Amino acid sequence: MGETVIQMKNVSKYYGKSAAVAEMSMRVNKGDIYALVGKNGAGKTTLLKLISGLTPATEGTIEIFGQGSEQHLGLARRHMGTMIETPGFFPYLTARENLEYYRIQRGNKDKGCVERALQFVGLEGTGRKKFRGFSLGMKQRLGLALAIMDNPEILILDEPINGLDPMGIKDFRNIILKMSREKKTTVLISSHILGELSQIATTYSFINRGRLVQHISAKDLKEKCRSFLCIVSDSADRTSEILKNNFQFKNIEVADEHTVHVNEKVDDPASAVKALVENGIMVSQVYQSGINLEQYFVNLVEGKENG
Repeated sequence: MGETVIQMKNVSKYYGKSAAVAEMSMRVNKGDIYALVGKNGAGKTTLLKLISGLTPATEGTIEIFGQGSEQHLGLARRHMGTMIETPGFFPYLTARENLEYYRIQRGNKDKGCVERALQFVGLEGTGRKKFRGFSLGMKQRLGLALAIMDNPEILILDEPINGLDPMGIKDFRNIILKMSREKKTTVLISSHILGELSQIATTYSFINRGRLVQHISAKDLKEKCRSFLCIVSDSADRTSEILKNNFQFKNIEVADEHTVHVNEKVDDPASAVKALVENGIMVSQVYQSGINLEQYFVNLVEGKENG
């Protein structure tokens, strides 16, 4: 297990009698790209606000870099960059001018941080173009530039790809991966676009109605969501043997006495069936099975709601 940078223990946030976050416990390790997954209104934004100090917890404890007192949390959060709500950029200022304003406001004496942030997100060529003329993708990039300008150890992003076109989503994804790879930044990101998260996340927490439903690594989730070729026959053991000998398949699972799962890509299922039949195997069913990330989440949430 890696070094813990964020830890929450039984954290709740109430608005009146309604719990936006209820008894939440989670651990984020250094270097994680930690994905918070949930429907709109599940509590993702409130959770990120609790971690970043934008709203206080009603109950429970939060530790950042192992520190949990109010004084130490304030110091720890100086090493955190956030993109939770749309930053208040000035419409008649350029990208550089907007970042320079925030650099001065924050007391950052490193004048080069503005240019480095712009280069990192690909906005160094915007010149004299004013913020009001930016596309949504450019505005999102400038928000990210502001979040990383002080070179944070932890980056918190709330639904950063909402409203972006496919190219904008791809660009944003590459920037996040670059942050993780080059700067070793720990990233905590929320989204309901699960297919996109699956391309970057190392760890997932599924949230529903303010509660943690499941915590799982990307590796384990991939295993649960894997696609496989299912072959039902009169002899699973013989089917497995023939497939291994004839096609060099290495990842075959005998599910029961009649069923095998081929857990790797099968380019030509018809050839596999033909080989089985020629070897005296009676094949009754052949079909592709498995679920994607979206269906996994739906099944998980519906199981909790109906259980």
